[in-house]
Amino acid sequence: MAENEKTVQITVKVKPSDYENLKKLSSKTHKPVAEIIRGYIRNGMSIDGNKDDIDFIRRQIREELDLVIKPQVNRLAKMLMRIGMMTISFCYFTSKIIFRFVPFRDKESYEELMATAKRNAAAYLNMRDATLDAAFKEFDENNL
Repeated sequence: MAENEKTVQITVKVKPSDYENLKKLSSKTHKPVAEIIRGYIRNGMSIDGNKDDIDFIRRQIREELDLVIKPQVNRLAKMLMRIGMMTISFCYFTSKIIFRFVPFRDKESYEELMATAKRNAAAYLNMRDATLDAAFKEFDENNL
């Protein structure tokens, strides 16, 4: 606070325990209780004054993240769609090769094979990451 800046005297009531804590802090820091209280008031007011700034900064950060991340997310989504299309194409291509060149005595065998493959694929897609990790670890251990 500037030496010649005018001040206004106010009265503040505090709990006895808070006053004792203020006195302890005063003796530790060698500052008068009034100066400590003025410091807390300034800090509290600066925090309240900065809330609007913080909200503005948050909005700015979100806008910047949207500008940077959205194109990458869209790119990844398109890439995943292409991978999905390739996977499905490969599945049907493999299926046609098996159907045309592998002699099945019973057409039901092929239909059952495809149904089982689809069920296994659906189960795989519904697995949690931890289950998948455990399954892959078990597979690695058994095939070493």
